[in-house]
Amino acid sequence: MSLVWLPLPLGSNRQWPMALYVAVVWVLLALTGLLRLFGSERPPDRTAPVRTGSGWGAHLALSLLVLFTAWCAFQLSPWGYTEAPHDTRLMVLRSLGYVGMFWLVLLLVTSDRRRTALLSGMMIAGVVQAMIAIVLYSSDGRYTLMDESFVQGLRATGTFAGPDALANYLLFALSAGVAVMLSQMGMQPAQARRRRHRLHGALEFMMSTKMIVRLMLIIMVIALVLTRSRLGNGAFFVALMLVTLWIVGRSPQLRRPAAILAASLLVIDLIVIGQWIGLSKVIERMQATELALQAEQEVAASAAASGASPPTAQRAPDMPQYREETLHERTRPLRDAMAMIEERPWTGFGAGAFYSAFTRYKVESTKFFYDHAHSDYVEIVTDTGLIGLSLLGALMLLSAGRTVQLMKDRQGPHVRGVAAGCGMGIVCALLHATLDLNLQINANAAMLTVLLAVVWSVPGRHVPEPSQRPR
Repeated sequence: MSLVWLPLPLGSNRQWPMALYVAVVWVLLALTGLLRLFGSERPPDRTAPVRTGSGWGAHLALSLLVLFTAWCAFQLSPWGYTEAPHDTRLMVLRSLGYVGMFWLVLLLVTSDRRRTALLSGMMIAGVVQAMIAIVLYSSDGRYTLMDESFVQGLRATGTFAGPDALANYLLFALSAGVAVMLSQMGMQPAQARRRRHRLHGALEFMMSTKMIVRLMLIIMVIALVLTRSRLGNGAFFVALMLVTLWIVGRSPQLRRPAAILAASLLVIDLIVIGQWIGLSKVIERMQATELALQAEQEVAASAAASGASPPTAQRAPDMPQYREETLHERTRPLRDAMAMIEERPWTGFGAGAFYSAFTRYKVESTKFFYDHAHSDYVEIVTDTGLIGLSLLGALMLLSAGRTVQLMKDRQGPHVRGVAAGCGMGIVCALLHATLDLNLQINANAAMLTVLLAVVWSVPGRHVPEPSQRPR
C-alpha cells in the first residue's frame, strides 16, 4: 500500500509525506524484528531447500547504502561541512527511509511467491498512477494540489509535480511488470509449444493472468506516451532494446518470450496505440528541441558576425512560455554547477544543499530559478562529492552485476524474469538520471530502492518452488 500511496502527495516530495513514509518503514521494520525475536516459529522443514539469501553481496549492497547515509550525517558534524543543515537533515531522514525499505525487502521477501507479489504490487501502483494521469489528462482541468497549480491537457502529470517525474515512476513500474511477465512466460511447459497445442495455448493465454499483466503494461505505456517526456520515452526504448538483446545472448530459454514481449510493446503499444494517443507529439517535441537549437546557433552566429554580443539567458523570460528548451538551455544549470564541483569535488556542499549553494555560482542561469541541477549525477556530486557518488555508483554497479549473474538458464524462469525486469529498471535509472532530477523525488527513489533490493533477495543458490518445477 505504501508504494501506491507514495506518489499521491506530489511524489512524497514534501516534508510531511516524506517523514510519514520513513516512520511507516521503520515501524514495519521494528515489527518484523519483534516477530522474529518473540514470534512463534514453525519447526524447520528439513526436506525443504535452504534459502539463505544472496549472502555477502546483499550485506555489501545494504552496507553501501548505510555508508552513504552515514556520510550525509557526517556532514552535519563539527568535522563535516554543509551550507544548509536543515536540508541535510532531511536528506539523512530520506536516506534512512531507503535503508529501512532495502532492509525490509531482504527480511520479508524470502520466496518466489513473495517476490512476485512485491513486483506485482509495484506494477499495480504504476497502473493506479497511470489511470489517474490518463483521467486527469482527458479532463483538461485546472486545479491546485498542495499549493501547486496544474493545467491538464498539455502533458500528463498524474499526482506528480512534473510529467518527467511521472515518466520515471512509470519506467520503474514497467520494469516490475516486465519481470512478472517474463517470469510467467518462462514457465510455459514444453508441450505447449507444439503445433497441435498452439491454438489451445493461445486461448489459455487470453484467459490467463498473463493477459491481465499485458493489459496493465499497455495502460502504463499509454500514460508514459502522454507525459510527452523525451528522455523518459527514449530511456524506455533504449532500455527495452538493450535488455532484450542481453536476454537473447544470455538465456536461450527466455529468448523467444522476451523477443515477443519487446516486439509487442514497440509495435502494438508505441506505434499503433501511439498514433491514437499522441506518440507523434513526443517526436514533435524532440524535433522542436532540435529546431530551437539550430535557431539559437544561427542567432549566435549572426550576432558574432555583426560584432554584437550574443543573446544571453537574461532575455529568456521574454520568450514564449511553451517554447521547447534547447539542449543548451537544459544543461545551463549543469554548466554553472561545474564551478561548484571544482571548488569542493570530494566532499560537496552538503546533502540536499544544492539550492542554497548554487545561488553563488549562477552565471548563465542568473534570471532563472533552479532548486535542482537537472542531472542526478551532477547534483549528487555537488551535494555529497565524489565520495557520495562513489558509494551510490558502487551500489548500482554491484546490483547490475548481480542481474547479469542471475541471467542463466539454470536459475529457473522466475529468477531470469526478475533479473531482466530489474536490469531494465537499472538501465532506465542510469539513462534518465543524465539530464533529469527524478531520483530527487522520494516516490521514484523508493521504487528504485525496492528494485535493487529485489535483485539481492534472490538466494545465491536458487531452488524453484514446487509450483515452478517441471511436472
